[in-house]
Amino acid sequence: MKFTRYLKICLLLITFALSTNAQNKAVQKLLENAYAKGEFSGVVLAVKDDKIIFSGTIGKANRQWNIANQLSTKFRICSITKQFTAMLVMQLVEAGKINLDATIADYLSEFRKETAGKVKIRSLLLSASGLPDLPDEVYLSEDPKSADAKFVIAKYMQGDLLFEPETKFNYSNGDFIILGEIVARISGVSYEQNLRDKIFVPLGMKNSGIVQNEKVIENLATGYAFKDGNFINESFVQIQNFGASGAMYSSVEDLLIWNKALISNKLLSKKFTDEMFTPSPKLGYVALGSWSYKLKIGGAEKKLVERQGHINGFSALNLLIPEDKFALIFLGNVNTQTLFNTYTGKGLSAEILKALFEK
Repeated sequence: MKFTRYLKICLLLITFALSTNAQNKAVQKLLENAYAKGEFSGVVLAVKDDKIIFSGTIGKANRQWNIANQLSTKFRICSITKQFTAMLVMQLVEAGKINLDATIADYLSEFRKETAGKVKIRSLLLSASGLPDLPDEVYLSEDPKSADAKFVIAKYMQGDLLFEPETKFNYSNGDFIILGEIVARISGVSYEQNLRDKIFVPLGMKNSGIVQNEKVIENLATGYAFKDGNFINESFVQIQNFGASGAMYSSVEDLLIWNKALISNKLLSKKFTDEMFTPSPKLGYVALGSWSYKLKIGGAEKKLVERQGHINGFSALNLLIPEDKFALIFLGNVNTQTLFNTYTGKGLSAEILKALFEK
């Protein structure tokens, strides 16, 4: 009896190992195919139930020096920064220092009152404020003032509303730059210091921070585009000007720590985490700083929490399935769109997701 039970366990473990190996080969092949087409270069990490089920790297972190991407490579994470900004806001909501249904006028007295009195904090988190879009000149300006949220808000965010708040989705970096300034104003320290004090240090995220073009950051990948069959240098952008909307860098190892904290409610109670990840009834899949939707994977319908990021030569994607304690992280250093159609079941991210959940 004992031998039979032991044999069954061994057979199950062998079957699992063979299945996992087949999945890993399938995922690696998908990465190689995407790389050959210039659609992905970077690092992928997948975790389920606190176990790494896939880790892979492809392409070069720096092509001039022929340095390969590694699991420890740091990348700009672009608009995944917004997920961190949302966390800082929700921590203040839980502490009773911010009300999601209060308006900009309640926290930034210098903001134009005709608009500030209509736009709620919730509207900013949903990218549905109706405030003016920021022009490209903000992201190209080498004037240090353009990295100052107060300056950007005063110069570019005071125009008339484009539509009534929360009546439609309008992706806007300006909404999160405003949120970053509100966090700084309430806490009394900078947005960057808030990231360190409230997230990085408590979690032990030692490979994350704010990118500045002038600052040398060890192991930070260089960004590229793919044109006519060749990788070329990305076009210029003053990355620090994205501030609380997109100026962070990180590694897959640090984002794994971040995702575990999100799933385990280490930084925020379950009540407020659930609120952060609940989509707006009016706006469909749009939640507070992330997207949230259901997708059929591996024969079952799953709730996904997704945050995308893309700026010039960098593309990033953070996918969570909280009920399965599952996370899938893509950090890439090539301009691509193949990571951003997961909800349609198409593109590299969707294909890898399916491969990982195949039985």
